[in-house]
Amino acid sequence: MDDWTLLVVLLGSIIALTALVTIIVRRRFKGSITIAVATILGIFAGIGGASHGPGEMLQGNIAPSGIIIEAWPALTSLSGEPAMTLIPNFSVSGIVTVITGAAVTIWAATRIQSKNGALVLILLSTMMLFVGGGLIPPVFGVVAGIIAARVSQKDLKTSHQKI
Repeated sequence: MDDWTLLVVLLGSIIALTALVTIIVRRRFKGSITIAVATILGIFAGIGGASHGPGEMLQGNIAPSGIIIEAWPALTSLSGEPAMTLIPNFSVSGIVTVITGAAVTIWAATRIQSKNGALVLILLSTMMLFVGGGLIPPVFGVVAGIIAARVSQKDLKTSHQKI
């Protein structure tokens, strides 16, 4: 399998999963477009971060040479999908990355509007950065958390004005 095939399969899978979950989530947030956008960004972040995990697991039970790694070294068109991990084992890092990415996805889809939902999404996204979830997907998760926090602040101000 060449680089472009792997790239197309990887990105196609991320986009398809994001679209599927977005369609399901869209019905839930009929009223707030901003929360829907934050949710979609969070879901994209989680799926994108989790996609780094299998590449790390395939590298086996070896220690990375540093904290900056290539999650998919064979994917040279994307510079090996750069990531960062503090876990000194590719297999463990990959497993934790998939779990953390799934947690980000599920949290963004279901709990982003809860009392501390935005903060938890930001923390989970930051954790995903440190376990091997890539360098870019966690940024999307943090941005989603910031958007959700701003919406929560506006809702809080509005509810105080009504009292």
